[in-house]
Amino acid sequence: MHLTYLPGIDLVRHKQTEELLEVPAEEVAHLKVLRLKPGDALSVTNGSGAMGEAEIFNFSRKNCLIKLLEVQLHPPKHYEVHLAVAPTKNIARYEWFIEKATEIGIDSISPVWCEHSERAHLRVDRLQKVAIAAMKQSLKAWLPVINEPIKLDEYLNTCQNSSQQFIAWIDDTVNDHLKHCIMTETAVSILIGPEGDFSRREVELAVEHGFRPVTLGRERLRTETAALVACHIVNLLNQ
Repeated sequence: MHLTYLPGIDLVRHKQTEELLEVPAEEVAHLKVLRLKPGDALSVTNGSGAMGEAEIFNFSRKNCLIKLLEVQLHPPKHYEVHLAVAPTKNIARYEWFIEKATEIGIDSISPVWCEHSERAHLRVDRLQKVAIAAMKQSLKAWLPVINEPIKLDEYLNTCQNSSQQFIAWIDDTVNDHLKHCIMTETAVSILIGPEGDFSRREVELAVEHGFRPVTLGRERLRTETAALVACHIVNLLNQ
């Protein structure tokens, strides 16, 4: 089944009013590849919890009009997963993390610049496209929020404090595994550092802001692997 993304559209209202919907140009390009025609069925989502079935009403070179036949609302999970992850030097690895975390289940991602970060620039629009593609491929009704990059110090000053804040740190003094610290059915925020890990100053600052140092195991993991492991642990414990 191909899932078409209709951002910002109130699918319930359009179903009630029976208004025709115009498919965004980027999605029209994808539909052309599928050789769809008027009368064909189409699955749609707005990325905000609503999914529906539609019928193609008109399909031309430049646009596509559809009519909603059915809409289902998917409530948000009973817990939230937020990861603040330092961008990797190789951007393909960070995009891989975005893709797989979206498939597994993540609510929001904050790229954070750290003292040991080796990448200076990041295209959030590109990351959003990766997340959209992963949402469609995995047939999800919710698109994760990808925030603008921010310096770690600024992130710590603006993030909301809660008992569910962790920082994954590679240090012999850290013995608490994330899987033993998670409280289920609530929001969780986890900090994942760059290839060179967090500096001691950054860890101390995170602790001052209520983040608890945890380990993800004995193995030394790449940034994107550590982020995905953390994402999986939270989702697995909440199953």
